[in-house]
Amino acid sequence: MNQFIADYAGRLGLRTPLEPTLDCLRHLHEAHLYNVPFENFSMHGNAERGLTREALHETIVDRRRGGICFETGRMMQWLFDACGFDYELRLGGSVSPKGPATHQIFIVTLDAERWLFDIGYGARGPRGPVRLADGEQLTHPALSTRVRLESGPGAPVWTVSIHEHAVNAAEWQDIYRFVDAPVEAPDLDMAHFYTTASPNSLLNQHKVASIPTPTGRVSVRDGNLTIVADGSSTTTPVDDGAQLQELLGLHFGLSVPLQDLGLER
Repeated sequence: MNQFIADYAGRLGLRTPLEPTLDCLRHLHEAHLYNVPFENFSMHGNAERGLTREALHETIVDRRRGGICFETGRMMQWLFDACGFDYELRLGGSVSPKGPATHQIFIVTLDAERWLFDIGYGARGPRGPVRLADGEQLTHPALSTRVRLESGPGAPVWTVSIHEHAVNAAEWQDIYRFVDAPVEAPDLDMAHFYTTASPNSLLNQHKVASIPTPTGRVSVRDGNLTIVADGSSTTTPVDDGAQLQELLGLHFGLSVPLQDLGLER
């Protein structure tokens, strides 16, 4: 194991052998989801530095920041390569509001079975790998996930849905769809560019952070802190920069510069 992989594994708190098995895949998903928040507070500066090993190591490992799907996904690619996983990349598009295909996900093949692996959606994303089969569900006390194969011509299209038990949701909610066809590096570069540069990108319109908990989730959106747990949800407005910095440290383990908080929005 090289030092880069050892450092990233340490950041995730991994205690499992790095090998291409379903057990390892599940451990990687859980370790990342609960230790590296989804957040975009420094997204533009990260884009300027580029998605290099050095830049992402400095951000995610050294400074213990989180990231958007392209940042955390690139780190996971290198970890997958070190483990020997057989995987391909896909790009998903938001269902509501409808958006372009700008969400990076993985399809991992193990023993002729394919698994959806998504650690970049945030706290309302899958709580573990989901077997890619029509109607397959991954059940979790806080949030369950389901995949559905859509009928139609051309490449298969999958819809990913969630049922958030932690807020006593009555119905399943579709969160994104993806075409089941490989994407190449230029596709990812364009999706990353749109996400960080387009005024229509949701991540350019809001400053967010989220991380799951065993019984729910914690999230920040434009200075509003929301805590979901055991069927209840509370939202607290925070308009003081120092207080928001303190809360980001308490709930997410983040140290965010004052100028990146976006409280002026």
